[in-house]
Order: sequence, then structure tokens, then C-alpha cells
Amino acid sequence: MRRNLARLAACLVTVGVLVALVGGTAQASTSTRITWAYAQVVRWVDGDTVQTTAGNIRLIGVDTPEAGKPGASTATAWANRLAPRGSRVLLGNPVSVKDNDRYGRHLRYVVSRQVDVDRAQIVHGARARYDSKDGYQWHPRQAGYRAADARYRDYRGGWSAVKKPAAAKPMKPVAGTGNVCPSRYPVKGNDNSKIYHVPGQRFYKITNARHCFSSTSVAARSGYRAAKI
Repeated sequence: MRRNLARLAACLVTVGVLVALVGGTAQASTSTRITWAYAQVVRWVDGDTVQTTAGNIRLIGVDTPEAGKPGASTATAWANRLAPRGSRVLLGNPVSVKDNDRYGRHLRYVVSRQVDVDRAQIVHGARARYDSKDGYQWHPRQAGYRAADARYRDYRGGWSAVKKPAAAKPMKPVAGTGNVCPSRYPVKGNDNSKIYHVPGQRFYKITNARHCFSSTSVAARSGYRAAKI
């Protein structure tokens, strides 16, 4: 009888340990807790790997083209712009993600001047990858990264280059009456000299109002240059 009770107790202890382990793993895999630490950027290896004073960092949930591949130089340039060499950054370590990848790099979020560099890279053309949808660990910012990836496609699908934004089409000027432009189109463009004048300038009042623009930037896009006086 005592033997049976001892065996039963041992079984219950084993089951309890297993339940605790499984429960702990499940909790860790969906935990949103992130620990943060400061580091300084030494140099960017490519668009998703950076050497810091805290070691080599691999950005979590992001994939940029490898060095030498189309789009790689663009991704690295953006990384350097977001977190330049010598700048101070915050490294985020989510509980749900293992500490290092197979190359020994620390898996971290990188935040520079309150900008999430991981997400910013996705916005500028990188892919959202290496998360629970790819068979890796879930991370707290996964949904946001995936949403950004769906919205900003840039050099996905070949990654030949980041698409340049379409050039803004110049707005057509409107005609005023005599020397008076409509109130919403106060900038006057002289079609002979291709100079634009704004209210308060010396020749504004005497300039004909045949070409009136809503702003100086619109006038400039239409081929006019600013008056010096």
C-alpha cells in the first residue's frame, strides 16, 4: 500500500513539473515584456546587422538584401541614416525571442532617437520575416511589422532597387484679375522672366496676375525661380 502511494506521489510531482514547464514556456512565448539597454553604434554591416559596443546585433523581424545583392546598398544607407556611426541607441530584448541567432548575433530591436529602426527599414523596403509566421519566435512588434510590410512594398519581389516616389506634378496656375491674384493663389509668376514674386516684395504689385500659384513650392515645380527683391 505504501509503495503504491509513493509511486502515485512521484507521478503527481512529475506531472506538476511538466505542467509548470509547459505553462512557463507558453507564457514566455507570448510575453510582451522587453528589457532595454543603451549601446553605441560602431558600424553597420548591412541593413539588418549592426556592430555596437554591446556586440553584434541582428535586427528582430526584419530581412534586408545581403551585401552585394541588389538593394543592399540602399538598405545599408538607410540604416546609417537612421542610426549613424557613433550614435547612441536603445537595444530591446523581448522575452519571447531567443537571445542569439545561429551566427552568435544578439537578436534585438534597435531604437534611435525614438525611431524604431527595425520598422523604419521595413517602411523603406525591407521584408518583415523571421517571426512566428516563418517558424521562428513570436515577438511583440510582429503584427505592426507585418502590417507595414503589406503597406510598403518598395524593393520586395526582386529587391532590384527602392522605388523612387513619383515626381509631383506641377499644379497649373490660375489667372487673376489685372494685377490681383485670388487670395488662395497669392504667388505671382512672371511668364517672361520665369520669376515668381510673393506679397511684400518690390515688384509684386506691378507684376501681372496672369499666372498665380498657391505656394512658392508649386511655382518652383512649375519652372519659376524666386525673385531676389
